Amino acid sequence: MKILHLASDDKFLDQALAVFEKVFPNANEVIVFTRKKPLQHISLTPNHIEVFDNSFFNTKPKLARENYQKYDLIIFHSLGPDTYSELQSIPCETPTIWLGWGFDYYSDLLSNIPLLLEKTKALSASLDGNNLRRRASVIIKSIICMLGIPTVKVKAIERISIFAPVLPSEYDLVAQSRKWKHFPEFVVWNYGTIEDNLIKGFEGERVSGNAILVGNSATVTGNHIEALDLLHQFGVNDRQIIAPLSYGNEQYAQRLTEVGIDYFGDNFEALMNFMPVENYVATIKKCGYVIMNHVRQQAVGNIVIMLYLGARIFVRQENPVYAFFKAMGVSLSTVQELVIDPTLLQTPPSNEERERNRNFVSGYWSRDRAHERTKDLVEKAFCWRDRKVQSHD
Repeated sequence: MKILHLASDDKFLDQALAVFEKVFPNANEVIVFTRKKPLQHISLTPNHIEVFDNSFFNTKPKLARENYQKYDLIIFHSLGPDTYSELQSIPCETPTIWLGWGFDYYSDLLSNIPLLLEKTKALSASLDGNNLRRRASVIIKSIICMLGIPTVKVKAIERISIFAPVLPSEYDLVAQSRKWKHFPEFVVWNYGTIEDNLIKGFEGERVSGNAILVGNSATVTGNHIEALDLLHQFGVNDRQIIAPLSYGNEQYAQRLTEVGIDYFGDNFEALMNFMPVENYVATIKKCGYVIMNHVRQQAVGNIVIMLYLGARIFVRQENPVYAFFKAMGVSLSTVQELVIDPTLLQTPPSNEERERNRNFVSGYWSRDRAHERTKDLVEKAFCWRDRKVQSHD
C-alpha cells in the first residue's frame, strides 16, 4: 500500500505522519506545496517532494495524472489554493481524504458566519487600509470571486471521498452550506496525541499560577481586542497576561502588543517567536485561566492542553467548541458568563472538574485512539473505493 500526503509547510504534518507511520509503516510519502525554502516547520522522515508555485491565479494541477496513479490513497492536509486543484489530476477511482483544519472551510464555505466582533473588525479594516499589499490582496480576491474561480474548490470537494473536520458538528455545517452534487463521507480524525505532542514531558502536572492566556495566534478571528478590553475594564493589573502571537498577521501582532502594553504594562507578554512545544507548554503552564474569544472553532490544541493542566477556560458560547466539550461532560465557561461575573477569574475549577476534564482529553486524544482512528480512516477510504469499483461493474 502507498499513501500520498499533500500538505503545506506546517507543524501539524509531523504529528500526523508519526501516527500514519506507526499504523502503516513505510507506506507514506509526502508532497509539500510551499513558496519558501528550506522548510520551516516540517522535519519529515518519509520521502517528500517540494513543489514551488508562485502563480496566485494558477488553478491548474501542479502534478500530472501519472504522478498520482501509483498511490492507493491520497490525503489532503487542509484544502487550500495550493492543493485543491490537484483533484483534477487524481484518478476518480482513487480514494481521497480531506483532513480539515478550519480555515479551509470557514473562510469561504462558511463565510456567512460573522467571525469578527466589532472592535476587531474595525482594527482589521484599518490594517488592510494601511497596508498596500493587503489592499491589493483584497482586490485580487474580489476579482477571483467575480471570475468564479472558487468553483474550482467546490468541484474539488465534490470529488473527495472522505472529510474529517476538526469537530464532528462542522461536518453538517459544511455539508449544509450549499447544494452539492456530491459531498464526502464523514469520519472522525484529529491531529496530535496527548502523550506524543500536546503535553509530552508534562504528564501529571497542573497549572502553576494565575496568569491569563489570551488567544492562540496573531489572527483576527481571535478577537483579542475585545478580550483585552474586558480584562482592562475589570481592572486586572496585578496578573500576567500572555498572548501567543508567533504566527499570523505581523501588523496585527504589533498592534495587539501596543494595546497590551498600554493596558497592562510589564505584565503583558507577547510570545512573538515560534518555540518548540515543550517550551511553549512550560510558558503557558503558569496560566490558570484561558480566554479564547473566537466565534469559530480554533485553538483546539491549546484548549486540550489547558484542560489537561487544569485551567479554567472561557470560550464564546456560539463557538462550536463549546457545544462539543459540554456534550462530552467537560467543564468550561463562556466569555459571556465572564462578562456577567468577573469573579470567575479568581475561581479555579474544582478538583472534581479538573479530574473529569483531564480524563476526557486524555482518552479522546490518546495515542491508542489516534491509531484506531487512523486505521478506521484508511479502511473507510478503501470501502469507498470498493463500492466505486462495484458501481462500475
